[in-house]
Amino acid sequence: MPEGNRLRNTSIRNGDLELVMSCHLALFNFDGTDLDSGTVVEFMIAKMLDIPSVLLRTDFRKNGDQSVDKGPWNLMCSGYPRTLTVRIHAMNLYHQCMTNSNGLENYLNEIASGLDRVRSMPSLFQGDLEKAEKIYSWVVKACGKELDKTMTKDRIEQIVREKAELELFS
Repeated sequence: MPEGNRLRNTSIRNGDLELVMSCHLALFNFDGTDLDSGTVVEFMIAKMLDIPSVLLRTDFRKNGDQSVDKGPWNLMCSGYPRTLTVRIHAMNLYHQCMTNSNGLENYLNEIASGLDRVRSMPSLFQGDLEKAEKIYSWVVKACGKELDKTMTKDRIEQIVREKAELELFS
């Protein structure tokens, strides 16, 4: 692969990771017979950083190696703190939208309700901002590939401060 492509690919990856690290709440689309690998990586970064996360499943197919009530995907993507699943049957939603003008609004309200519920779950950091900064710094180092160029100590402090002001570490 030419050098330019490697730099571009690393830049895209690092940009995505920076966005995940700076988000206050996360919504992950967990559709498909096999979850998207990039989505799973982003979800795992969010979990390392204790970011409240909603897993959205609109796919009605039942896959995975656990009971369907636990999650129709690989069990390694289930059971994390400050995470909940919102399941909306896509075909039922389509029919609701075609027959009921409130169908899309109901869909969005269900997602919003999930985000509200997961946001109110207690943080693993329990208000310890120094610990949060250390873990964010460690995740940046663990990801490597020049993520530290944009995720500097100052940027991490800013992200932690913003989240603390929103009481996301309580």
